[in-house]
Amino acid sequence: MWQPDANLLAANLSNHFGLILIGLVERDDQGHPRIEIRPADLHRHDGFRVVVELGWRNIRATFVPGAFARNLIGEMAAASSESKALFVGLAQRAADEGAIVTMAINGNSVSPTEIMMWPATWQRLDLILQKSPLAVNTEDNDENDRQLEVWTRRFTGMVLSLMPIEAVEEPAELNPDGLPEGACVRVEVNRYERSRINRANCIEMLGDSCKACGFNFGRAYGPFGQGFIHVHHIVPVSELGENYVINPVRDLVPLCPNCHAMAHQRKPPLGIEDLKHLLATGRSPGSTSSAEPSERL
Repeated sequence: MWQPDANLLAANLSNHFGLILIGLVERDDQGHPRIEIRPADLHRHDGFRVVVELGWRNIRATFVPGAFARNLIGEMAAASSESKALFVGLAQRAADEGAIVTMAINGNSVSPTEIMMWPATWQRLDLILQKSPLAVNTEDNDENDRQLEVWTRRFTGMVLSLMPIEAVEEPAELNPDGLPEGACVRVEVNRYERSRINRANCIEMLGDSCKACGFNFGRAYGPFGQGFIHVHHIVPVSELGENYVINPVRDLVPLCPNCHAMAHQRKPPLGIEDLKHLLATGRSPGSTSSAEPSERL
């Protein structure tokens, strides 16, 4: 019998979103796995859990707020329009791939993709994703693990897109993942929200292939490279206004390390179409010679 590894799932999600998540697995009365994922630094009574139930070829993910999480729900209602639009995009993608997303606010059913119909204040939020048929609880344990992670990641991304984010300062030097070396990853990010949550949701919406050259680390390196990609700020962070809220779909784009480096060979950075032109011709847009020297930052 397949036994999902809740600790491994939580570790993979922690790495993906840049949060410290805890996983727990048990079985229901019929022997089907039931997994709980929750943030380590939020008390379960004040925070939330994502509960994933795995039936025969189906999955059901539920948002479960803590008994005293009313303030958290209220802050989710006050999420920015950009954050709500991201939630809608993630919900729509799930629906496009055959999942059913149901949402109720204050006990009343609402469409997860029609923001204008949502009430201004929330005392209660019910959110469920169901996908059937799905290749889980089959004899293929690897496929079971893959589908579990894919759908748990998508649902968790929806929940996190509405979560309140506090502001902290960010060091100037970052590693390729956008985090200071040796940093302790927390729920908090800087005022520009240059965070792993935005990075994760950018990849969830736009994929993990380079948008300039098409390179995909998973195809090239197998499971070891699955999901790895750099995420590029189309407008440099230094040029954003203090209160600017990053939209992971509009403002971020997946690029391989090579294309990412080439984009920053110019100031302002080259755009995606410029990179495609450079790849196709060996010449920068507007140049007449392939030997044109680059202006380095």
